[in-house]
This record gives sequence, structure tokens and C-alpha cells, in this order.
Amino acid sequence: MTTQPVGHGDQTVGWEQALFTRGPRLGWMFRDRRQFITPYAEPEPDSQMITGQLTARRAKAQRAWRFSLRWVARPFLPLALVLYALGVLVRDATPHASTGWLTVLAVAFAAAGAGWPVWCCARLVLAGGADPARMYQAARDGWTMRAYQHEQAELARLDGVPEWASARPPARRTDIYGGTLAGWQALLAVHGASVLAERPLLVADFSGHLAVRELTALARRHGVQGVVYPLPTALGASGILAGLTPAQFANALAEAIHAGPPGGAGRAERAVDVRVVEQIAAALGGNFTPARLAAAVQAALGQPIPPGLLTAVEAELIAGDLFRDAYRAQIAPSLVRLDAFVSDLARAAGTGAPQQARPAWYTCLALEPGARSARAEMLTALTVQWLTVRVTQSAATAPAVIIAGADHVTRDHLETLADACERRGVPLTLLFRHLRDDATALIGGAAATAFMRLGNHHEAEQAASFIGRHYKFTVSGWTVSRGGEHAATRTSGYSHGTSRSLGSSDTSGWNGNGLWATSASGGHTRSRDHGRSQEWSQSDAETDGANWSNTQNTQRVYEYAVEPAVLQRLPGNALLLPAHGTHSPDSPALLAVECDPQIITLPGAAADLAAPADHPAMHPANTSGGWPELAPPGGQPAWRPRQDSPADGVPAWPSPRPAPPWHQPRN
Repeated sequence: MTTQPVGHGDQTVGWEQALFTRGPRLGWMFRDRRQFITPYAEPEPDSQMITGQLTARRAKAQRAWRFSLRWVARPFLPLALVLYALGVLVRDATPHASTGWLTVLAVAFAAAGAGWPVWCCARLVLAGGADPARMYQAARDGWTMRAYQHEQAELARLDGVPEWASARPPARRTDIYGGTLAGWQALLAVHGASVLAERPLLVADFSGHLAVRELTALARRHGVQGVVYPLPTALGASGILAGLTPAQFANALAEAIHAGPPGGAGRAERAVDVRVVEQIAAALGGNFTPARLAAAVQAALGQPIPPGLLTAVEAELIAGDLFRDAYRAQIAPSLVRLDAFVSDLARAAGTGAPQQARPAWYTCLALEPGARSARAEMLTALTVQWLTVRVTQSAATAPAVIIAGADHVTRDHLETLADACERRGVPLTLLFRHLRDDATALIGGAAATAFMRLGNHHEAEQAASFIGRHYKFTVSGWTVSRGGEHAATRTSGYSHGTSRSLGSSDTSGWNGNGLWATSASGGHTRSRDHGRSQEWSQSDAETDGANWSNTQNTQRVYEYAVEPAVLQRLPGNALLLPAHGTHSPDSPALLAVECDPQIITLPGAAADLAAPADHPAMHPANTSGGWPELAPPGGQPAWRPRQDSPADGVPAWPSPRPAPPWHQPRN
């Protein structure tokens, strides 16, 4: 595997050395040092307050003027005249008498009686001629100047506070989705260099594009003990096939063979493959290699085997009595499957015995560039299985693990590896090129999830949904109704009636006696009455009315905290890190991280992980500062045994210069 350096010369090596500082770092976050300035305590001038003060000043001057006229000018001036006249009279009456003291008193009273009113009058004139607008402008100019001087003093105090603070992942496992090849190279260079400063690092690059190129070149220029194993060329020297028992190799091989999508192979087929490999391994005894396993499988299938791989006794046992005819017929599909995969694996591993990987502070397993194939998928699955076994069996702190191109690893294998790393306290970083298939099912499983550029709209929408939404109330409807009412009621009536009655009364009577003594009486009554009446009525009623109403409806709506289009247009070296749990759910916080390695060259960049609030310059009494020193590694990687001499055939880079003392392993 060849790598290209990102720079040349001592100047490049100088600023790159600042990348090798303790603590995992994803990049840098910009924090304006102005946000740490102590607020200016003096309040801003208020025009109304100044106007009120000027009004109070005028009233006070007016009261003083009146007081001076009434209680100073009126009594003091006449008293001065009286004293002066008394001195003149005394001098005229007694020429030899001393009257100077009377003159002095007269002058003093005259000066007091005239001077104090003049002074009060001048104050009144000045207060009356003052302009409130001009006074406010003068006060504001003075306040602005003092505030500027305070800001400059604070900036001078905070001059040592870095504006680019290191962004540290908050947990052991970090998942990163999206990104370009250049963005991955920058991220791996920054993150990998910070990890190498405190612990060994194991990188598995399954991208097929050598995303670790910049990190490898950076480690080589700075004398970090490292080795790169291009797969499948260096499969035998990588240590993947060494150090595993036959049972572990059988399980790892079965998992690698059946690493396809879920449902592609049943549990029974996987168990049969494991059993067949274990039986063949037992027949081979202790001499178990991929080449001998491939030859044994071919012998079990009745095919010719290459000479020199199996002894005559082993070949006869495997081809004859190891598998009975009925059993051989049942496991024929498994033998064919094993032959297809193990033969390819044997060609990559060679005929020699698998070698133990040599100890190195930086170890990289990288798939060689090329199209995706079944062999590449098998190597990917086999590498992850080997790594899971190594992490599980480690008795001490294992190195940090970075997997670039985790899209090509199945979900079950990644979850198993993540669980093993969590149990052993191993920092794990997974880089997914896309957010789909198994990657979508895995999102959220890590304590820290970050996003780089996601060009696909559906993937960007998935990421935006994960980042979260916040709600607000918006107008969803507006109803306006207007109406009117008009009613007119008119009632009129007219009645007319006439009645007439006529009447008269006449009463007359008579009475008479006859000659013959008879009597008679009579009367007549007559009456007459006349009357007339008439009436009419009319009523009017009219009603007018109008009514209207406005109705506004609001509803709670959710919107993306980050729109998918923003994720599609992220710069190549930009990274968004949601900070869930530190803010309210309706307003998730986002940390904008820049992972360009050359950020460290900026004057305000921090090489350490100290937050600006904890920086020594934040405390005025402490003016010490400076960049932290490069930390030496802690010794040999504890996840593999130490070897005094490197294995033959290990593709390692030549050291461009002697390794610094702090890179030498400790016993």
C-alpha cells in the first residue's frame, strides 16, 4: 500500500505535530471570544432621564434665585447702606473716631447681598439655556467611549483564549453518516492523530478508496510505529488468520460466509458449515491453515488436491471414513459452499502458515481499491469477526477502533462488535458512507451520532428526522363572516264611527172637577237627545341591524431543526453533531464542527481539549498559558503479544527518520 504525504518540509511537520494531542477529537468548533466578555456595568444614558434631570436643575435654580432675592438681597443691601451711613455720621460727629470696621461690614454685606443673587441668576440662565438633546448626545458619546475601552481591555485579557475549540465526542462509540472521500480523509487524519497521542489505534478501511491515506502519511511523517496490511495481498501477514482456534476459525468463517442480508441463510446451514469445518480441522490435527483446509474440502468432494498440502493418511481419512456416504450426501451443499470461499481465501493467504501480526502503535487493515466482490465481502466479514474475538479476549485496555466503510458490514456483526467494545471499554468509531439499509436500522444506537454531507434526498431526510424537529404555533385558518339585518314594520289603522241621538222632554198635566163631583187628571211626557263621536289611530315600526365576526385558527406544527437541503449542501469538511439531552426536546442543539487539519494553524485554534471557560486566560489573575506538550504513548498495544522481531513479509513503511524517544515502547 502506497501513501502520498499531505505536505513536505519541517514547517509542515511542525504544525502537524500539534494534531498529536491527547483526547479524541473530531475537529474544531468556532467560539467567538467576544461571548466571554464581561458586560459593561454602567447603564446606557437615557434621554428621558436627562430631560428630567435638566428640569429638576432648572427648578432648583429658580428656587435658589427667589431665595436669594428674598432672604439675601433684601436684608443685606439695606443693612449695608445703614452701616455705611452710620460710619459717615460717626466720622462727621467725631473726626478722630475709627469707623473703618463699619465700612468693612458695609462692603461685606453689600457684596453678599449683590453677589449671591448674581450667582443664582447666572445658574438660572445656564439651566434655562441648556439643550436636552445636546446633553444626551454628549453623555452617550462619553458612555460609548468608556464601553469601547472596557471591551478593548476585555479582549486584551482574553487574547489567549482559543476561538477554535476542540470538539470531543461525548461517548465511547461514535457513528458518522455521509461524507465525501476528501472529507473522510480529513476527519480520519484529525481524529486518528488525536487518538494515537494516548493509545494504540486499529483502523479497518473497507471503503475501497484508501480513506486512511492522509492518516497513514501523517503517522509516518511523525515517526509513529505503524504498519499497513493491504487486503487481500497481506492477508497471511495481517494476523487475521492466526491466533484462532479451529472452533473460533470455524465460527468466524461461517459468519463470514453467511454475512449476506437477513434471511439469506438459515441457522441450520450456518450450524452445518461450522460442524463440517470443525470435523475437517480435527482430522488435520494441529497443522491447520487455510490452504490445508481448502485441500481437505476438495478431498472431501472427491476432487484432486495440490501436492504437498495433505499427507497420504489425512487425504485417505477425509476422502473415505471421515464422512459416511449418507452424511456426505447431506453436507454436499456445505462442502461446495466451503470450497468456493475457502479456495479463494487460501489463494490470498498463501500456502505458508498464517503469521502473527507484529506489534505496532498504529495498525491499518485496508481493502485494496477495486470493484466490490464476494471475496471482498468475505474479507470484510472475516476481519470484523476476528476483531470482535480479539476485543472480547483482551485482558487489558484494547486500542481504539475505527471502521471506515461500515456500510459493507452487516448489522448483526456491527452490533456484536459494538457490544464487545462497550464491555471492554474500547472507543469505537464507525463511518457510514450512506444512510440506508442496515445503517438506517443502526442509527441512534451510538451515544454520539454525527452527519456529514448526504447528497441523496431520502438519506438527508432520514438524518433530518433523527436530528429532530421543534414546534411552533402557526395560523392554520382564518374565517371572516359578515351579515346584516333590516326589518321594517309599519302599522296604520283608521276607525270612524258616528252615533246620533236626539231627544226632548215635555211634561204637561191637567186636573178638573165637574158639576157632578167627578174628577180627572192626565199628563204627557216627551224627551229628545242628540250625540256624535269620531276616532282614528296610526303606528310605524322600523328595525335596522348589522353583524360581523373574524375567526382565526392556530395549530401546533413541527418543523425540521435542520432542513434536508442543508445536509445535502454541507461543505466537504463540515460535520454536524447533535447534542441531544443538553437542551429541550423541541429545540435540539447542533454543534457545527470543522474537521480540516489545517484549522490547527490558525492563531485562535486550540490544540488541547480545554473548553474556553476553563482556559487560564479566562481568569485575570492567571496569565500563564501555552500549547500542551505532545504526550508519549503508554507502551505496547495490550491486544496482541509482543514480538521482538517483525514477521517476514509484513508490508511496513520505512521510517523516514529515527523515531522520537516518546514513540519507543516501554517494557
